[in-house]
Amino acid sequence: MELSILSDSDFEAFASGHPQNNFIQSAPFTRFQRFRGLNVELVGISRNGELVAAAKLAYSRNRLGYTVCDCSKGPLVDYTDAALVSDVVGLLKKHAAQRKAAELRISPNLPWVARDEDGAEHPEVLDNRPLAAQLEGLGFAHQGHAMNFVNVNWMFIKTLTGIKDAEELIMGTSYRTRKAIRKAEKNGVYLEQATLETLDDFYDALSTAGNEKGFVFRERDYYEKLLRTTSDEFTKLMMAKIDIPAYRKSITERRDAEAVALADLKREVEETGSKKKANRIKVVQDLVDSYERSLKDIERFPDSVGVVTVAAIHFVCYGDELTCVIGGTVQDYIYFNGATSLYWGMMLHALENGYTRYNFYGTFGIQGQDQEGHGGYEFKKGFGGEVVQLMGDFVVPVRPLVFRANSLVRAAVAAGRTIAAKLPLKRGA
Repeated sequence: MELSILSDSDFEAFASGHPQNNFIQSAPFTRFQRFRGLNVELVGISRNGELVAAAKLAYSRNRLGYTVCDCSKGPLVDYTDAALVSDVVGLLKKHAAQRKAAELRISPNLPWVARDEDGAEHPEVLDNRPLAAQLEGLGFAHQGHAMNFVNVNWMFIKTLTGIKDAEELIMGTSYRTRKAIRKAEKNGVYLEQATLETLDDFYDALSTAGNEKGFVFRERDYYEKLLRTTSDEFTKLMMAKIDIPAYRKSITERRDAEAVALADLKREVEETGSKKKANRIKVVQDLVDSYERSLKDIERFPDSVGVVTVAAIHFVCYGDELTCVIGGTVQDYIYFNGATSLYWGMMLHALENGYTRYNFYGTFGIQGQDQEGHGGYEFKKGFGGEVVQLMGDFVVPVRPLVFRANSLVRAAVAAGRTIAAKLPLKRGA
């Protein structure tokens, strides 16, 4: 067994076709991280000259010089081969120590245990808890199952394998979701991919949604660097837009046309007494009323608004998976179902381009409606899919003395904070 540094092309040839492929463990994301100034490297492990495992390693260092070697969503290896896993992590530990790291952190891109759309466990389908026990036997400490917003480990994923066309895809969504998709299409919501020239439109919508909903989003420079270093297929900064004047004009024209049809029907019923046309009157009246309500709903959006970005989401397309990284809807324009349009449009893109997994990514609030994030989970659930809980983080010391010293410092700091929190506040004179 031998560990070596891989070129981007050699790493990509192995990683993109691996069953555990993911955008974190990819050459394009590595190039982006290097451009941002991060310390990352691509390594491979060979057995008898054949590449059998690969890993992107990222090194971070705190103010005290304590260095962590992090292999997020990796390493990419056959975890059913216990001997191979032991050899691979042994070589990674040795390499991390040579790079002066004090600890190695891995997070296999595998489910902990199979779950259904409601989050219920199904170990009879898949159960990787024995792998966790094996890693613990190799010296790793499991870091638990709490939602991790840095290295996401709770997701909602829809499998697209076997779905032949858009009609079958949409029929796999809930009635409410189908209705929202068709409403957005009828209203003229359209999708646009941001470029360097239109990045401000995307970022303004993303940051507005983030501030309104309270989720953490990256700085604008992060997305500019993504656009400069990755392909327009790997990085998709997608916007849902609507032309307010065109939408109002379309609704008005449809309302007026149905109003004319309604008047004609009423006249014909008066003249002929046709029961068939009398029954048709209610249908047409409902349409006229619906268009009237729509026009009423958008009175707060004057034509001077022009074309607006109603939602923005960052997607990544890599390997077998299309991932919705982060994004949201601008609350002023929630009426237009922009996020629904983006999810649906990119799901169609995934289906048409051979991606077999549609990953809604970070998902929480699964256990009940009183939990934070439950509404987002229910929204994703409407598209169909399953809750996926990954293995989570595993940490092993590779320079034990430094690791223990750092652990003692962190424990002392935590204890100090606890004591401080319990002390009575001093009142001013």
